[in-house]
Amino acid sequence: MSKVKSALALIALSILVAVLCFVCTVSFPMGIDYFNSVIAKTDKDVNFGGTSLDGTYNGGGYVAMYYPDGIISAQEFADNRDGIADEQEREEYKAKYAASPSGTLYYEIDKVCGEDKKTPSAEFAASFAETVDLIAERYEKLHLAGVRVDVADGYTVRISLPADMSDQGAVLQAFSYTGDISVGYGEDADSATTIMPRASSRKEEEHEIGHYITGFSSRVGADGTAYVIINFTAAGREVIATQTATAADSSSTMFFKIGDSSAIQLTVSEAIDESSLYISGSYTAQSAEAVAVAFDTALSAKGDFVELASDELYRFDALFGNDALLYLYIAFGVLFVGMTVFFFVRYHLLAFAHLYSFLLFFFPMALCVWAIPFLSIGVETFVGLMLAAVVLCVSNAVSYECARKEFALGKTMISSVKTGYKKCFWSVFDVHIALALFGFVTFFIALTGLSAFAFTFALGVVFSGVCALAVNRFAWAALMAQSKHQGRFCNFKADAAEGDDDE
Repeated sequence: MSKVKSALALIALSILVAVLCFVCTVSFPMGIDYFNSVIAKTDKDVNFGGTSLDGTYNGGGYVAMYYPDGIISAQEFADNRDGIADEQEREEYKAKYAASPSGTLYYEIDKVCGEDKKTPSAEFAASFAETVDLIAERYEKLHLAGVRVDVADGYTVRISLPADMSDQGAVLQAFSYTGDISVGYGEDADSATTIMPRASSRKEEEHEIGHYITGFSSRVGADGTAYVIINFTAAGREVIATQTATAADSSSTMFFKIGDSSAIQLTVSEAIDESSLYISGSYTAQSAEAVAVAFDTALSAKGDFVELASDELYRFDALFGNDALLYLYIAFGVLFVGMTVFFFVRYHLLAFAHLYSFLLFFFPMALCVWAIPFLSIGVETFVGLMLAAVVLCVSNAVSYECARKEFALGKTMISSVKTGYKKCFWSVFDVHIALALFGFVTFFIALTGLSAFAFTFALGVVFSGVCALAVNRFAWAALMAQSKHQGRFCNFKADAAEGDDDE
C-alpha cells in the first residue's frame, strides 16, 4: 500500500471512528424527532442507579403492564374466581377462560382464542402485534431516554419508565388508548352525538377523521400553561362552528375519543370558529405531549388494534444497586487502560492498529445493543460486550505474536505479517466460530437475563472475528506504510543479522 493510499485509509478510519463515537455519546435533534445516544440511555437505565450532574436520582423507575381486552393475569383470574360464591357460576366463569402455556395469563375463549379454544387466534395475534408497534411508536415519540417497551408472557405489553420522568400515570393512561378517533358533542360521553367523522350532507358519503382534522400537537405558553392543539381542515372548522353556534345559550361538552375512551373533554360555553383549537386544563408539558402524541398516532395509524387496559404503576429501585453504573464505568476504564498500556508497551506504535480495530468493534456493538428490540442496555449485555472485547484483544495479540516470531527468523515485515496471519488465521477463526455458536445456542435455551448476555456475547464474538481478521490487518498495513522503520514501529526484533528491520 502506498503512502498516499494508506494516509487516505487512515483518514477514513479516523472519520468513521469519530462519527460512531459522536452517535454513541451525543444526543441531538433530528428534525421533529430526537436521537437519544447510547450514553443517554445508559444514564437513565432503570437497572443501573446513579445520580445525574444536577443531583437527580436516575436509578430505578416504574413498570406497568398493558393487558389486551380478553386477556387477564393469573392473579386477576384467581381473585375473580374466588370471589364468586355460587359453585355453578364459578365453574361457568372458569369455563370461559383458557390458561396460557406458562400459566401467567388467562385467555377469554370467545374473544381471544381460535378454533382450538386454547391459544390466541391468528387474527388476534396479528392485531396484537400491530398494537405493540403503535404503543412503541408513541413512547419513542416522547424522545425520553430510559423508556422501554417490550412484550411479556407473549400477550402483554410491559412498560418501563425512568424514575425522574414526570406524569408517569398520565402518559401510561394516554398511550393505552387504541382505536379510531371520533368527536362527540353533548351533555355526556355516552349520549353525545358523533359530529366527526360523519356522512356528508351533500355527497352522502362517509368521511374518515382525516377529512376534518389534520393533526395534533402540544406546546407550553410563556406563562407556563400547557396546551393540546387540534388543527382542523376547512370542513372540520365548519362542523365545529355549526355545532357550537348556540353554545352561549346552553353549554355542552365536546368529547375527543380514541376508540371508546374520552381522552379530551372540552366544556364549550361559546361559539368556536377557529382552524386551531388550544385546549388547556390540568395538563403539564409532558401530559399534554402524551395526549397529543396518542391522538396524532391514532390519526395516522392504519390497522386493526386490540383494546388495552393499563395496570397500575409499580415503583422499584435500581436492580443492581445505586452505584452499578459507576462500577461498570470503572470496569470498562480498567479494561481499556490495561489493554492500552499492554499493547503500547509490547508493540509500540502498532497499538494504534489495535485501537482502530477495538473502537470499530466497540461502538458498532454498543449501537447494536441499543437498537436491537429484545436487548436493553444493562449489566448482562455489558458483561457480554466486555468478554467479547477480551476475545478481540487476545486475538489481536495472537496475530501480533505470530508475526513477531516470523520477523525474528529474519523475514521482512511484509512477509512476517502474511505468514503470521496465515499460521494463526484458522485457529483464531475456529475459536470465534465455536464461541459464537456457544453464545447463540445458549441464547435460544436460556432464561431472560442469561439469554441477553449470551446473544450480546455471541454477536460481539462475530464482530471480534471481523475486526481481528480484517480491520486489524487493514489498519496494520495502512500504519506500516507510513513508517520507514517497520521493525521499530512494531517493536519487533530480528535475531538474524540479515533480517533488516527496516524492510
